[in-house]
This record gives sequence, structure tokens and C-alpha cells, in this order.
Amino acid sequence: MSDTIAIKPLDTAQPNPDADIAVGASSVLPDPRNFLAIFARRFWIFFVIFVAVLGSAIAYAVFAPRIYSATATVLIEPQRADPVQPREFAPADAAPTSDFIDTQILILDSPQIAQQVVRELRLADDAQFSPAIVADAQQLSPAQLRNREIATAERLRANVTIRRAGQTSLIEVLAQSRSPVQSARIANEYIEQYLLSVDAAKAATTLQADSKIDSRLEELRRNAEAADGALQRYKIANGLMSAEGATLAEQETSTLNQQIAQARATLAERQGRLAAARRQLQKGGGGGDVTSALNSGTIGTLRVQEAESSRTLAQLRTRYGAKHPSIAQEEQRLNDVQRQIQLEIDRVLTSLEGEVNVAASGVSSLEASQARSSSRLASNTTAQVGFLELERKAAAARTIYEAFLNRSRGAAARDGIEAPIATLSSAAIVPIAPTSPNVPLIGLLGLVFGLTGGIVGVAAAEFLDSRIRTKADVERRLGARYLGVIPDIESTLDGIRMTEPPEEYIISHPLSNFAEAMRSLRTSITLRGNRRPRVIAVTSALPREGKTTTAICLARSIALSGTSTVLVDMDLRRHSASDILLNDRPGNLLRVLQGNMTVSEALVPDMPTGLQLLCVSPSDVDEVHGALTETNLAGLLAELRTQFDHVIIDTAPVLGIADTRSVASQADAVILLARWRHTSIRAADSALDLLIGVQAKVYGVALTIVDIRKFGSTGSEDVYGYHKKFKGYYVN
Repeated sequence: MSDTIAIKPLDTAQPNPDADIAVGASSVLPDPRNFLAIFARRFWIFFVIFVAVLGSAIAYAVFAPRIYSATATVLIEPQRADPVQPREFAPADAAPTSDFIDTQILILDSPQIAQQVVRELRLADDAQFSPAIVADAQQLSPAQLRNREIATAERLRANVTIRRAGQTSLIEVLAQSRSPVQSARIANEYIEQYLLSVDAAKAATTLQADSKIDSRLEELRRNAEAADGALQRYKIANGLMSAEGATLAEQETSTLNQQIAQARATLAERQGRLAAARRQLQKGGGGGDVTSALNSGTIGTLRVQEAESSRTLAQLRTRYGAKHPSIAQEEQRLNDVQRQIQLEIDRVLTSLEGEVNVAASGVSSLEASQARSSSRLASNTTAQVGFLELERKAAAARTIYEAFLNRSRGAAARDGIEAPIATLSSAAIVPIAPTSPNVPLIGLLGLVFGLTGGIVGVAAAEFLDSRIRTKADVERRLGARYLGVIPDIESTLDGIRMTEPPEEYIISHPLSNFAEAMRSLRTSITLRGNRRPRVIAVTSALPREGKTTTAICLARSIALSGTSTVLVDMDLRRHSASDILLNDRPGNLLRVLQGNMTVSEALVPDMPTGLQLLCVSPSDVDEVHGALTETNLAGLLAELRTQFDHVIIDTAPVLGIADTRSVASQADAVILLARWRHTSIRAADSALDLLIGVQAKVYGVALTIVDIRKFGSTGSEDVYGYHKKFKGYYVN
């Protein structure tokens, strides 16, 4: 497997087979230690925002003017039944509708009510509500006074809240003022002016309605009388006089109809009796069996005489024989009786015929009267159309007149007993404590917003911060291997002042935290893979990122372990390593590159550690151009590999100097340094792109000048997240 690491930009990042696997890491829930580490890094941002917000809230609570609130309530009364003219199916009490209550709220909140309150309480002279206090208001014109009053009323309305109490019929008037007494006076005066305005509007409406009713009553009375007179005159003119609900013609026709029916019945009866008598005569009965004859008293007496005479005649014939004179006498007597009976029967028949004639004459007379009456009734029916029209007009005139008359009487009767629209439910009382500012609430909000603002500030700073800070930034955002950190020595001393530079400190304190960090960096490079790198180039994206110090300390750390090591200063322009280690001794690297001196002749020993130095003299700066050719560099490194186990090369920043890429391309391993919380992600990413472009074997990125006192300064997954647990292992 190759010793190099494929480094990709973030947007094309691929799984890194050589990346460390976090044992026990959860892919579902974030590690809370990451949040604590972020908070520790950004504590001052959080603290400043928190103190600013909380301080602002406290300052507002202390210096804001005290506002007092008072509430008065008015009850919108239900619509009562009419006490004078109750309706049969109307409810006794009707609750006010939401629309009606909303209308009353608008009336209460109207500019007119506010202006009345301003006049009554003289709020135009109150500094809280008046736009400008005038020393002598009498000098103002009426227009100016009115404008001043309107402006004061608008300010008053801004400090008064009119609202409905839930779904009830109560309306609350909440007044706010700097004076507790004034707030209660304003709330009560609002209710008072509202009730006065309601009463005034009601009285004006009633007066106007009564005036209109009274003015029309006389006119309506005259109209009703005129309509009744026209109706009566029409009735008389057209014979429509009536009795018991019908006209005279109708009554006469009805009577005639009844009489005709009765007369026809009588005629039919008599005609029937006459017809029966005639049928009996036709049968040869002599009329003796006629019902009228049978019912006649005279005929009955004669029948008795006839029967007695017949019996006497029969007795005489039996006793004396047919020739006896008494028989002839009795027969004469019997004949006389029978003759009288026949005469009486004839008289009865004649009487029946006379009765029939009389009945027929009566029917004819009644029918003639009926014809005349029907003619008059038809004439009345034609006139009835006009009569009905006049009757409707008269009824309508009377109805309107009676309605207005009843309303006038009802208005007079209701005067003084009609229920009011609204009444005062509860008057406002003088508040004891102010309602604004609400100090506990402001303090709580200040605390909440301070915490929230601090957290948001930390999150925003973390999000906007493009600098490299943690192991995650290196592995995830750069896609590079994380090689560890080089701590700031002062952060390892627990407040002890540092008296020597890092390159000396690593010698005098081999068991220190700083020295252990160098050994850890050496281990991360030299013990990786099957092929152990011998030529190690140390570079950075930008200057002043601890590159030279790291190179010197790494080289000395390896040399102290007994391994033959050489430090080559190939930052030919700045030659910082040479300035630190030569101590006025000459540096002959340029002569070696130019072929004027051998490597052995140019090497300078580092006496404390046995490290060999191949450095540059300050006087050679003008000759560095063109010295680092690919051929010269390859020959130099080949010779150094034969003499030393490790070659540490201090290079110039890769973004600014092209020679660095040449050196990096021929090194066995390249360490890219990034200054903790200083180097930007973009700069490091650009440096990696340049190194990859020349096929440099970039082993990874290490962070320098890290303050390990800040908990988890490089992330909770880094070893320095646990450095406090190992303080006893180091001698700083």
C-alpha cells in the first residue's frame, strides 16, 4: 500500500482508509463534549452578549418610567321585553349579540369620547398626554385649542385599551398613566362619558321619533275619517246598506227564496191532493172515499145519518114488506141524505181546485218578486267592487292611525321605566403597584434572551469562523490525516512564566508535555506504513505558523533519541532555522547546492543534541535565486539519505514560495502545519491542492501553538481533550 494519502477537497471527499476510526462514536446523537468544547472556545463571545443583553434589560427596568393601569367595566344590558306593549311570542330577555357589543366597543374607543374625557379631566395640561404645555392657553385661537385637544385625545387613546371580557357582555376600559390616581380617573371618566353619550343619543332618538309621530297623528286621523265617510256615502248611493252583516238586497233575496220554496211545497201538496181526488172519481167511487171528504165533519155527520137511515129501512122491510108507506118515507129520507153527501163531496173537490189555484198564484207572485230582487242584487254586486276598494282604503287608514296612536301612547308610558342599554359594572380603583415595567418579567426575559443571544452568538461565530480549530476540521473539512498538535508551551506551565525558547525548552525538559507532543508527531510520521520516511519536509500555508520552531524541535527530538538526524534549512530567503541554531557559524548549504563544497564539509553540529545542521548564512541571501534546481536538490537528498537516518527539512510557506513545492515533491513525507485558530480552511486547502499538484507525499496536517488550557481546544475526540488526566505524567 502506498505511503501517501489521497487528499480531496471537501465537496469531493472520499472515505479515507487510513483515517482513524472513533471507537464507540455514535452516528445518531452528537457528542455533548463537542458542544462543551465549542462553548469553552467561545466563552468570551457568550459572556459579552449575555452581559450586554442582561445589562440592557436591567437598565430598562431601572430607568424606564413607571406606568400604572386601572380597569373599569361596563355591562351591556340584555334587551328587555317591552313593559308597555309586550309581544306574545317575544322572549323575556334577549342577550346582546356580538355585533352589538363590538359596536359599543367602537363607540367607547371613538375620538369623540376621548375628547370629552380630555375636556372633563383637563388632560391638555397634563405633560404625559399633551403634545406641548402652554403657559397661557387663553392666548391660543379656537382652532389651535381644538387641534391641541385633538392631539391630546389621540395620545390618550394610545394609552387606553377597550376590550371585551371573554365572551361575556362586559366591556373593560384599561387606562394607563404615570399617576395611579390619574389612571383610575381616566378609566372611570371613559365609562361616565360613554353612558352619557348613550343616554343622550337615546333621548335624541326618542324625541325625534315622538315628534314625527305626533306630527303625523292628526294627518292620519283626518285621512281615516275621510276614508270612512267616502265608504258610507258610497254604500248609501248604491243601496249597499246592510243589517246583520248582509245588504238589504241580499236579505230580501234570501227571504224570497225561502218563501218561494215554501209556496212551491204547498202548491205541490195541494196539487197532489187534487190529483188524488180526481183519480178516485175516475174509479167511480163518487168521491166518497176522497181523503178530504172523509176528513169533513159534515160528510161524517151525513154518513152517520145515511147509515142509520139504511138500518131503519132494512128493519122496516123486514117487518112490513116493500109496500109499507113507512118504507117509502124512509127511502126518501135516505136519498136526501145521500144527495147532501154528494153535494158536500163536490164542494170539497171544488175547494181543492181553488186551493191549488191560490197556491199557484202565490208562487207566481213570489217568483216575480224574486226576479226584481235578483236584478237589484246584481246591481249591488257590481257596486260591491268599488265598495271593497273603499273599504280596504278605510281599513288601511284606520290601521295606520291606530298604530301611530298606540306607539305614541307607548312612548309616553315607557318614559322613565325603559331599561338602559348599558350600566356601570365596576368602577376603577387606584392601583397600588405599577404594571410597567414588569421587573421580574424583564429580568427573566433578559436572562433568557441573554442566554439565547450568547448561544446564538457562539453558534454564529463558530459557523462563520473559517479557521482550523479541531481535529474534525482537519479530517472532515480538509479531508487530510490528523497528525496531532504542537502545544503552546505557556499553556502547559500552569501560569509559570516561560524563560527559554521552545527549541531550548525541549532539551531542558525532555519529559514535558511539549516534548511529548514532538515525540507523538515523530511517531505519527515514522511509524506509519511499511516504508518508513527518511526525508521529512515541514511546511505551512502561510508565514508565522510555527513551521521553523516545529522543524527544529522535531529534529532535536529525533536526535535526542539516538538517531542520526540532519536539519536542512531550505527557507533560503528567511533562513530562520539558521539564524537560531548557527550562533554566528557559517552556513554552507548554497555552496553544497552549487557543487563548491561537500555535504560533510558543510555540516555544522548542534552541540546539545548531536543534531547536524545544513544551514544558510545571511550573507548568501542574494545568491539563492536558482539554487534549488531539481537536479541539485535530488543529488543533495540522495547523499543525505546515505549518511543519516532522518532528514528534517525546514521549508518556506508553500503558498508564497514555488521552491517549497520542488522540495516537497522529492521528500518522503510532507507535514503541513496550520496554526490553531489562525490559519483559514481556504489557505490550508489551497496549500494541500498545490502539494497534491506536484505529487508530494503529504502525510497529514498538524496544529501548532495550541492553548491546551481551553478544554477540548482541538475537539473532544483529540488526546488533548483528556490532557488534565495525564498532568502527573509530565514534568513541565
